[in-house]
Order: sequence, then structure tokens, then C-alpha cells
Amino acid sequence: MDITVFYRALAGIGITGLVILIVLWNGWLSPVQEFPRSIEIIVFVAPLLFFVRGVLRGNRDTFIIVMLVSFIYILIGIWFMYSADEKAYGYWMLGLSLCLFFGSLLNVWVMDKRDKLLHNK
Repeated sequence: MDITVFYRALAGIGITGLVILIVLWNGWLSPVQEFPRSIEIIVFVAPLLFFVRGVLRGNRDTFIIVMLVSFIYILIGIWFMYSADEKAYGYWMLGLSLCLFFGSLLNVWVMDKRDKLLHNK
């Protein structure tokens, strides 16, 4: 079995988990909501939806962009970790965005190593 399948699955779990977490938390589970729920869901989910297809198909360029986008979600997760009402949301968001980041990073790294080996022969 190819190791990129594991890294792609890690990134896929990260991105789909983030989408599901954001919709569930802001739609139903949030104890306190200062913004309208629909606007918060759209603002947090829309950037991820652009990249779901590329991540699930294993597009290298998409993984590179997703690594940068995941930094935003890492910062948002840290922000929510320090909120008393949304601490669990912050921990879950941080964990899933780290899965997305490391899955993308390792996938690109393995793809680049494989390309170097193929072109050197």
C-alpha cells in the first residue's frame, strides 16, 4: 500500500472534519452566538469547500494551498481554546486543522521525493 494514501486520508479527515465540526457547532451546539449563525458558518466553511475536491483527488497544488489555509484555522482554533464557552470547539478545530496541515505537508513531501526519483532515472 502506498504511503500517500495514508497522508491523503489524514488530510481528507482534517478537511471534512473541519467542515462538519463548523456546521454542527455553529448550527446546533454553540452555547453562545454573537454573530448570526448562517454568516459564521458561511465565513468559516466557504474557504474549505473550494479545496475539498482537490484534497480528495490528491492534487498536489491543492495540497500546497491548503497548507497555507490550514494556518488560519490553527489560529482560529487557538483563539477559541481561550474562550470559556467554546474551549472544546477550539481543541477540535486545532486538532483537525493540524491533521489537515500535516496530511498535506507529508503528501506533498512524498510526491516531490517520488518525482525526483522518477526524473533521475
